[in-house]
Amino acid sequence: MRKQSVGRLLGALCLAGSFVFAVTAPASASPPRWSMTVTNLPLTVATGSAMGYQVTISNAGPSNISQLFLVTKTQQSPAYITTSQGSCAPVGSGPLGCTFGALAAKSSVTVTVAYTAPFADTGDPGDPVFEATSNGLTYSDGGSSHGDTLTDPHEKGTVMSSSPDFAGGFALSHVRVSTNDDLSDSNRQSTAVEPPASNLVVTAEDGPSVSFTCKNICNKAFGEWSAINVGNGQTFGTFFPITLLLRASDAPNNLDQIKLAHVLDSGKTVELDQCTTTLENCIVVTPVGLNVQIKAYVDQNGGIRGIR
Repeated sequence: MRKQSVGRLLGALCLAGSFVFAVTAPASASPPRWSMTVTNLPLTVATGSAMGYQVTISNAGPSNISQLFLVTKTQQSPAYITTSQGSCAPVGSGPLGCTFGALAAKSSVTVTVAYTAPFADTGDPGDPVFEATSNGLTYSDGGSSHGDTLTDPHEKGTVMSSSPDFAGGFALSHVRVSTNDDLSDSNRQSTAVEPPASNLVVTAEDGPSVSFTCKNICNKAFGEWSAINVGNGQTFGTFFPITLLLRASDAPNNLDQIKLAHVLDSGKTVELDQCTTTLENCIVVTPVGLNVQIKAYVDQNGGIRGIR
């Protein structure tokens, strides 16, 4: 999550920064106290995956903010946009442009936006550089717009990972997300996730650097840990599949012994047995050539690993 910045109306400032929000208020009104938070969705994405951002502006009052507009330095068109107030230019119509209108005291507005490619025109390939103005001018006005501003100069752009043990980002569809499934001595396991919905964070990571705390049932663990990050950690109404592929030499000879440990975000560990009827919180084990496939059906993220 990017650092939160809090500001007051200081009068006719024109500040440079990646995330800038400008407001106006009647001269007779007490200046509003407002804050901004920006969250990368997620902070790290696999190279070639979409990058998401959630921007929230809150007005603590006592007066209203009379106008808010949001634009970006990048000229790249977003692939996804949603706002809790006002409206934004449609996807594919050009650079981001949102009109919020007034932001009342004790209220906030949140925008979620996603892009499919790194930014070549902002100085940071992981930062689209947002700017809000009080007059609706585009970012290319050369800094001639005036208004009171709030800026976060310490934000961190999205990090792009080329690691074969990491996959995913902001999922714009239900397309399967998978780490490298070309197994070898240096890549002993792959992890794949089929998103339960579109337009949410979906990542998968495995490899020797991934670990979770698991007691008792993990005494006879095998394979690697896989970290699954879907959405914001909520429980979904449907069960979605997570597929582990590992070499048969790294799995028990008796496939009927295979189970999975599922460490939830809360720290609780759940044992997943092989499915008998419905595909809910259980696994299906299948030999695939010289490998073994373990498909788990779960309704929330966390860490998973083979046990016997």
